[in-house]
Amino acid sequence: MRLICPVCGKPLVRNGNSAVCENRHSFDYARSGYLNLLLKSSQTTGDDRDMAAARTRFLETGAYSFLRDEISRLLPGKGVVSDLGCGEGYYTSAFQADEKYGFDLSKSALTHAAKTDPSTMYVLASIFHLPLPDHCTDAALTCFAPAASSEILRILKPGGFFLHVTPGPRHLYEMKEVLYDTPYLNPDKKIPYLLKHADAVTAVRKFHADRNMLRDLFMMTPYAYRTGEAGIARLSKVSEMDITAEFVIHIYTPQQELPGRQVY
Repeated sequence: MRLICPVCGKPLVRNGNSAVCENRHSFDYARSGYLNLLLKSSQTTGDDRDMAAARTRFLETGAYSFLRDEISRLLPGKGVVSDLGCGEGYYTSAFQADEKYGFDLSKSALTHAAKTDPSTMYVLASIFHLPLPDHCTDAALTCFAPAASSEILRILKPGGFFLHVTPGPRHLYEMKEVLYDTPYLNPDKKIPYLLKHADAVTAVRKFHADRNMLRDLFMMTPYAYRTGEAGIARLSKVSEMDITAEFVIHIYTPQQELPGRQVY
């Protein structure tokens, strides 16, 4: 286990249902199997139970399996892989690696991930203060979440790389045509700081969604809290729809080296 103590930065070793460091800081494993390395419970701001359940149901339909396959193809297939913002572990569980770590702030999501994927060490922790030592990861990735550039640069090994998955321009456009009076294309967002943009791969496919899939898809996206009542009412009347799923997988390499990790 490569995890380090979030208090002092010393290596953690499993001792029964806890992980402890040489300075006797101790952290508990949840019953489902993930390790809680948050210092304050108030830091838990991840997706709630309903959102996590909706995303799990949707992903289990296989609508986004093509994205999971494409990410797996781009990863090295060995070494250490860290998924930053891993959610329910849908993508993480499919990756091949000698060691895998998944980090998230949602207890509900990590409970599902740890129960269904014993191949990965799941950890309740912020991706902006990772409990990992310097230069320990061959590949890191983040799907649909902010990129913690400084931490990514710190944990990557020499020659390592980072995958950042973002929505493509026409991602879920057909749903947005129902939700909004003026649907919009998603902007192309690149990380402007610290990491060097090496390449980008676009993955796109259409899928058919019934009423239940549409409800779960809506609940797992930011549209759930950005959409007005009129848009929600329109979507509730739609029984089925063909939808475009478009993703851009940006590939980054280190541009410079940062100083080592600062402990709390």
